[in-house]
Amino acid sequence: MSVCLDQVYEQTLVIRSQLGEEIAFTSLMDRYGPRLLAFTQRMMHSSMSDIPDISQDIWIAIFRALPSLVDASKFRPWAFRIARDRIYREYRRRKLPFVTLDETNCEVAAADAEIDTFDSEELRLCLKYIGPEHREVLVLRFLEEMSYEDIARVTGVTIGTVRSRIHYAKLALRSAWESRNL
Repeated sequence: MSVCLDQVYEQTLVIRSQLGEEIAFTSLMDRYGPRLLAFTQRMMHSSMSDIPDISQDIWIAIFRALPSLVDASKFRPWAFRIARDRIYREYRRRKLPFVTLDETNCEVAAADAEIDTFDSEELRLCLKYIGPEHREVLVLRFLEEMSYEDIARVTGVTIGTVRSRIHYAKLALRSAWESRNL
């Protein structure tokens, strides 16, 4: 299916779901369930046994909020935003260590850090060792292949902030990779 037809199909599923059609919502769940589950696992550390419960909570929230989605073409970043909010709520509830971005502590010498030098398995392993704010922008950009604009919608920040976070997240990832390979 071409990209344009795929987008039209997805928008149709969203609108039909908003009208209460269960089959359309099930199709959205089939389409995005694995991606949202993988995002949740990467953000919450995949060893947690209650990831399916968190994923189910995300889908309940999506179902309840779906009538309020104005632009059907924005379903993907909107759904990831709901997932992100639920994941961060879980961080707070469990009082998990939450690393905030401290962009001033990153070394300027490592500014050439690029994701391209990692293979996918190394990337997944190193993602566990960086904070969630860094992890989320890398996952959304490089694993979910979202545009900067969509990442801004998911995270609720400006595109400039997204660019900055990705830059510093690459540095944090490089640092995690180097510390694993010492």
